[in-house]
Amino acid sequence: MTIKKNYVAAFLSLVAGLIHAVVIIEHFEEWWGYGMFFVVVTIYQLFLAYILFTTHSPSHAVLWVGIIVNIAIIVLWIYTRTLGVPFGPETGEVESIGTLDTISKLAELGTILFLAMLFRSRHES
Repeated sequence: MTIKKNYVAAFLSLVAGLIHAVVIIEHFEEWWGYGMFFVVVTIYQLFLAYILFTTHSPSHAVLWVGIIVNIAIIVLWIYTRTLGVPFGPETGEVESIGTLDTISKLAELGTILFLAMLFRSRHES
């Protein structure tokens, strides 16, 4: 059962990471800092997917960091859609909600859910 949760969490992290990879260039065109943010997020989410696909029992640290980082990404997204971009040349501009970013947020929420279920199942064992 845990292996299936690993694969679902990995797939969802892969989806989010690939979506972020698709928008890297457009964010570099806005400002190098935005582009680098998306490079880092993409690398992290793809690396997390790799770890979850290849590890039958990820460590508590992997699960916790995965949960925290994905929560932070979602919180920043909500912030940029309600209060505006917090830094860079577009500081204060409120971003619109798009299809790809909504899908990536749903994938991140799913990743959080399955990482939490993995964490819980490890504590019950």
